[in-house]
Order: sequence, then C-alpha cells, then structure tokens
Amino acid sequence: MTTSTEHLPVEAEGDVRARIVHSALDLFAAKGYAATSLREIAEAARTTKPMIYYYFRSKEGLYLSTLGDRLQAFADAIDRATRPDDPPVGKLRAFADAYLRYFQSQEPHIAFVVREVFGLGADITAQFGCYLEDRVFSRLKVILQEGVQAGDFRECDIDACSVAVMGILNMFILRRVFGGAPLDRERAVAQVECYLEGLRRREPDADPFP
Repeated sequence: MTTSTEHLPVEAEGDVRARIVHSALDLFAAKGYAATSLREIAEAARTTKPMIYYYFRSKEGLYLSTLGDRLQAFADAIDRATRPDDPPVGKLRAFADAYLRYFQSQEPHIAFVVREVFGLGADITAQFGCYLEDRVFSRLKVILQEGVQAGDFRECDIDACSVAVMGILNMFILRRVFGGAPLDRERAVAQVECYLEGLRRREPDADPFP
C-alpha cells in the first residue's frame, strides 16, 4: 500500500477524504457506530476500504476524525459569530447563540455523537474530551477572561464558569436529543443571560450612613 501522500492522486488528498468523512457521519447517524461497516462507508464514499485505512487506520480512527471535524466546525461557527471588537458581554451571547445554531444545523450528526460517544470506550471518550476542551471550551474561557480583564465581569473561577455556561446550553441540547423537547434557541440564550447577570461587575452600594 502507498505510504506517502506524494504518490496519491490530487483528488485523493481532498475529495476522497471529505467523502469518507461525510459518508461515515451519515451512516453513523443513521445506523449507529457498531452497526456501520467500513465496507458500507467505502461504498457510500465511492472509494475502497484500503483508502479508509490509509487515511484513518481503523474504524475507531475514522470515528475520532469525524468527531474532530464536527467540533472544529463548531469552533469555526463560533469564530464567525464572535467579532474581535465586540464587547465580552456581546461575545458571550453570540457564543451561546452560535453553539445552539450549529447544533440545529447539524442535529442528526451531533445527536448521534451525544447518544453514543460515552459508550464507545475510554480512549474515544478521552479524545472527545480533548477535542471539546481545545476547540470549544477554550474559546469560551477566552471570552470570560476578556470580560474579567475589561472589568465587565467580576473576578471568578474561569474554568468553573465555562462549565456552568456549557452546562446550561448542553442541557437544552440533551432534552432535545433524549426527550424530543423543542429547542427554543432564544429561551436557552436567555438562561445564559441570567447567569451573565451574576457575572457582571457592579459598583458597591453607597454607604447610607457616611
């Protein structure tokens, strides 16, 4: 088997890999991880099993790659929604809205991840956690830190606050995935704004008995 991308057709460097990932996402979402075979993915992607092994080495490697791609797309959506010149309060609202919008735009694929990732073994779960930290949590922490530095937010535990904000958003997503509840994006963002009110820095009340 070829071991260097220098000897692959140009088309294989982009289109084939993209087709494999897209086909894997669709099949994993429709059938589940365990019930999906590499043969089915290869057929849907109009390629061969050796090409899947070339790029991803294994079914687990392919799955991890799809996770990384989805979370990177999450991060890209957040970056597009949060402009550098926006105040931290505006960035936090935009983060929450973009996070939920992206879920809604990719619901079948992300719902599959939510339903199955924690049952696929410690290695996959650990890698998922690393991807989530690096590509999503890190952006939220930067926004919160900017708010503290700008004086918009009071001094706080940045890590704990980021977990709290993500917890609010993810509970709305979990209710949708596991309970079929409608996901009202504005309602969910409003709950983040309630939390945001607690983070805002306020001047101490004037002493009534100076």
